[in-house]
Amino acid sequence: MGHSERRTVHGETDEMLNKKLKAAYRNNLVPVLCVGEGLVVRQAGRHVDHTLEQVRRDLEGLDAEQVSALVIAYEPIWAIGTGEVAGPGDAQEMCAAIRSEIADLYDGAVAAKTRLLYGGSVKAANAASILKQRDVDGVLVGGASLDVAEFANIVRFEQHLVTD
Repeated sequence: MGHSERRTVHGETDEMLNKKLKAAYRNNLVPVLCVGEGLVVRQAGRHVDHTLEQVRRDLEGLDAEQVSALVIAYEPIWAIGTGEVAGPGDAQEMCAAIRSEIADLYDGAVAAKTRLLYGGSVKAANAASILKQRDVDGVLVGGASLDVAEFANIVRFEQHLVTD
């Protein structure tokens, strides 16, 4: 829910996403919520505030159990198909900020249980460094999932993390 194309092309608002999240939980689904900022917001240095505002609005009225089960994917929209590159530090910065915001809104236990993913042009070449970040629990793979060998290399690395 809230994938960048849905927000920009289809005009999904945080209020709509909040309703979709609540509907997902009513129907026993575990939603994946996408949040993130465009290039103009990033260049203005407002990326953290912008993304945390999305999180606050999207989670409004959800209880701790629901948020504990939630998956939130940070999508740096500015780095998707633009030639701009988001690094592991960008992933960590935003995932840490989101985790801290959830701790403030709920508590540390809820924040620790909420799974945070990074989803900005993930490839086998950068997945390892992204997945080693403390607050990144996984990756949301887009275009690389269409290439079997590329996707398999990402999955192999994730399996290595789980078994070590």
